[in-house]
Amino acid sequence: EVKFNLEHVYESQKLHVESTMNRKKGGGLIFLNIMERLTMGAPSDTLRARLTAALDAGIDGVTLSAGLHLGSLGLIKDHPRFHDVLIGIIVSSVRALRAFLKSASRQSRLPDYIIVEGPLAGGHLGFGEDWEKYDLNTIVKEVSTFLNQEGLIIPIIAAGGIFSGEDALRTISSGASGVQIATRLTVTKESGLPEHVKQEYFKAKKSDLVVNNLSPSGYLMRMLKNSPCLDSNVR
Repeated sequence: EVKFNLEHVYESQKLHVESTMNRKKGGGLIFLNIMERLTMGAPSDTLRARLTAALDAGIDGVTLSAGLHLGSLGLIKDHPRFHDVLIGIIVSSVRALRAFLKSASRQSRLPDYIIVEGPLAGGHLGFGEDWEKYDLNTIVKEVSTFLNQEGLIIPIIAAGGIFSGEDALRTISSGASGVQIATRLTVTKESGLPEHVKQEYFKAKKSDLVVNNLSPSGYLMRMLKNSPCLDSNVR
């Protein structure tokens, strides 16, 4: 069983966020993606350490990912920045969103934004083996309808499979307030990804993408089939 020294987890997270925030220029915001479902010893304590360190270091916002996060807000409810920092949740269904909102209401802290992630996302997927049956725009419409029925005004950000401006317009027409893109930005000049890895993205065809269950989060994951982790026994 993998166990982490919580003090080390806290300090490393805090140093990383502080270093990033100190280099921030302009009026933009910096957000941190924080996964819930990691197979490690004392996952709740580890999650609390990561969340607390990010808030202490001055992060502008945190996006809760890879899990339902039903208890995550309770871990930081006493933090002085609990109602100050922007908090968002990634979901792939109304069912997941409903469960999170129910737990969030107990902490009197609804999310500031909701990222609706479709089945064509890179990295982790919030779907089962039948992921091909789902469609991002349909899920966005369902989430938008649900929020309207509940009388909640929370921005929806669509993600996963946004390849063009036309894709973005379609999701906005479906009820999204904006879109999130990631893969497109990994190959930009500003990206820290090694140049030879960027070239692998450019050369990739649809047949070079695979969906597997190698992630320690327990979620399915989309990646290039020549990813080094596919030849590793480490999860």
